Amino acid sequence: MAMQGPESNTPAGVTLAHISDPHLPLPVKVPLREVLNKRLLGLLSWRTKRHRRHRPEILARLVADMQGHAPDLIMVSGDLTNLGLESEYRAARHWLDALGDASRVMTIPGNHEALVAGAWDKGAAQWQPYWQGDAVSGAPDLSRAFPVLRRRGALALIGVSSAVVSPLGFAVGEVGAAQRERLAALLRQTREEGLFRLLMIHHPPLPGTVSPRKHLRDHAEFCALLEREGVELVLHGHSHRSHHQMLPTCDGPAPVIGVPSASSMHHEPAAYHLYRIAPGHGGWQVTLRARRLGSDQTIEAGRCESLAISRRHAA
Repeated sequence: MAMQGPESNTPAGVTLAHISDPHLPLPVKVPLREVLNKRLLGLLSWRTKRHRRHRPEILARLVADMQGHAPDLIMVSGDLTNLGLESEYRAARHWLDALGDASRVMTIPGNHEALVAGAWDKGAAQWQPYWQGDAVSGAPDLSRAFPVLRRRGALALIGVSSAVVSPLGFAVGEVGAAQRERLAALLRQTREEGLFRLLMIHHPPLPGTVSPRKHLRDHAEFCALLEREGVELVLHGHSHRSHHQMLPTCDGPAPVIGVPSASSMHHEPAAYHLYRIAPGHGGWQVTLRARRLGSDQTIEAGRCESLAISRRHAA
């Protein structure tokens, strides 16, 4: 049964889908005045190679397969756009609307949403129902909007923004001291409530996952926070590759899992992940199933893994 709001309960578990980096197609016409900055390099990259890598028909096949599994919740970990243009934000809003109701679809910005200064500030309102938390009313202060929290039964869905403007040739991210401080309080609060804390961030938090040109600048401080306050599962995108890592925390090990791009066969086949999160003995049981595009253009099963998340605070 689909979950429709924060009052939904999950006594028998919940199915959650994670999809990332769809890089929806650029508009046919891009006004020159809007790309006389770092966007020009991105536009040239799109025109010369990226438009051949990120294919809308690939994304459509994955989404159709995902919808066929009827997940209760859908998490989208950023990079819906390429240049962060207002026209891209509008097109991505239509895509999000088609994906599902905002109460069960949650997204965060990626580095492409903040390709130039002010891009996310202008575009955020277009997606607000999809990235905001349960407590938001009216227009939020974007400087303090993240982290966001959605309670869905026994789950605490926490969205963190790592979207910052990077120098030319870089795609780095940063959480920042102020957001980390608010996140620490949020993790403590939801731990006291006995919730399964699922954190979504665009950039991989663990060092060495991507090159320094694309990394999370404050990964050391961010990981230290997670180790100190605890978390049950971290989902990310950005690298266009799958990653299965573990982070030690005060409550026990936490899986840190990245998914490939949902629209590209470059680096790795396009994929999304399905999670089944259910109460288990002394915590929760998480079953991960990867779904990917095969060489014959059909969706096939990928990695399947069962993870026991032992936690004393589990409600």
